[in-house]
Amino acid sequence: MENDKVIVAIELGSSKISGVAGQIKADGSLKVLAYAWTPSSSCIRHGAVYNLDKTANAIAEVVGRLDTILSTRIEKVYVGYNAKGLRSVISRVEHKFDEETVVSQEVIDDMFQQCSEIEYDGYVNLFQESQEYVVDNKRGTETDPMGVACRSLEGNYLNILLKKQVADYIGQCFRTAQVQILDGYVAPMVQADAVLTDDDRQQGCALVDYGADTTTVSVYKNGLMRFLRVIPLGSSLITRDLSSVLKIEIEQAEQLKCTYGLCNLIGSQDADETITLNDRKVILKEIGDIIEARNEEIIRNVCAQIKASGYSEVLYAGIVLTGGGSQLRQLDQVFAKLMPSMRKPRLAIEPACGVIWNEQSWKRGDGSQLALLSVMAKGDENCCDLKPMDEIDKLTPEDQDKVVQQSLFTEEGESAQEEKDRKEEEERKQAMIAAAEQEKEKEQKEKEGSGYIGGKKKKNMFQRFYESLMNAGEDFFDGEKEEKERKAQEEQEKQETQDSAQ
Repeated sequence: MENDKVIVAIELGSSKISGVAGQIKADGSLKVLAYAWTPSSSCIRHGAVYNLDKTANAIAEVVGRLDTILSTRIEKVYVGYNAKGLRSVISRVEHKFDEETVVSQEVIDDMFQQCSEIEYDGYVNLFQESQEYVVDNKRGTETDPMGVACRSLEGNYLNILLKKQVADYIGQCFRTAQVQILDGYVAPMVQADAVLTDDDRQQGCALVDYGADTTTVSVYKNGLMRFLRVIPLGSSLITRDLSSVLKIEIEQAEQLKCTYGLCNLIGSQDADETITLNDRKVILKEIGDIIEARNEEIIRNVCAQIKASGYSEVLYAGIVLTGGGSQLRQLDQVFAKLMPSMRKPRLAIEPACGVIWNEQSWKRGDGSQLALLSVMAKGDENCCDLKPMDEIDKLTPEDQDKVVQQSLFTEEGESAQEEKDRKEEEERKQAMIAAAEQEKEKEQKEKEGSGYIGGKKKKNMFQRFYESLMNAGEDFFDGEKEEKERKAQEEQEKQETQDSAQ
């Protein structure tokens, strides 16, 4: 049985803002009912919003196109974000006891909460996950210290931070577009949930999202994320280099990049072969040299970040590549050259659960939609109501003649209007009960901080930040309104005083 909830996800990318609406089927696969996108290079750079009005208009345009395809009105969405201001830090919280004490869930929850309240200058904490615990300053560590007797306990936590301005701008753009954010997710983290196996996480791997304007490196070991950095370099730099050096249009340069790639590394390719560009001949080797130079710069930065994580020597599952730039031909050979001790990289294009597209033309098949689909897979709240097709439209003319008109009264003597009013009242009561239960569940989740019992805890804190931003916005507009009313009152009193004097 399919889930009747329609999940809508929006991704703010450097090359495009894209949106998807779909359902999660019983087998876990994703059924895409609608897909839309619009270019974003004029309003988003390196994943960060820099033109708020254009970004808000682009969001409204994408949501409007989804509305048209679904013949409904979307007001709520899930958001995936990934920008150059995104990074991970390790925070530590220590708890000392007056005497030897058995560690309880309350102690673990209290330490987790203390860590979530740490402030980072210029950044907001959007995700937090426990790592290991040090008991009584011993050299060994515990992943779950519940039940251990000790006099001191130190908790290590991975926090995902985003520059406050970047996060503020995301909220403001959606507010201007009049679209409510249900929740937000760190794109590399939901991508990992969609493509990495438990063995990948346990043995250790680096997930590399090679995008247009940014390349994101996230490292996993012993089942947990250990490191995340966003490099402000992407495959669009290669396109711009080709356009500049060969003096051709950006669209033509993009096509060259996708067609020939790192042609210098292709053994069967004749590097001295020429092609005609704008009535002049260009040697393939020249194209390959341009692509290779910029690509190697980007991959060297990726390798440097993997080494900076401190886990490069123990990532036995190797590198997993995704993103539009991952389709560059012979890219695996560049990694083999720069990190020879690593296993050969493998490509990840779609979530492992599988995707069913209503329209095959929507499918890009190059890994650039992975983050968007991964965010959709995280959704669990209905974002819009699909209008059911009128059953009578599906009947043949002969069948329509057999349709019996509904009686004005039911068998119980209830009029059609009375029946309608009664059903509406029942639906209203059910909606109130459901809303109360949802609020109670939300409060419980907030109180618990995570769905884990024991030392393993994690929490997505984007919604908390978003709600505070919206409340601040309301206070700002309320204050602005009060200020205008106060000035108008003063102006009126001044005018009345002048009139009295005259």
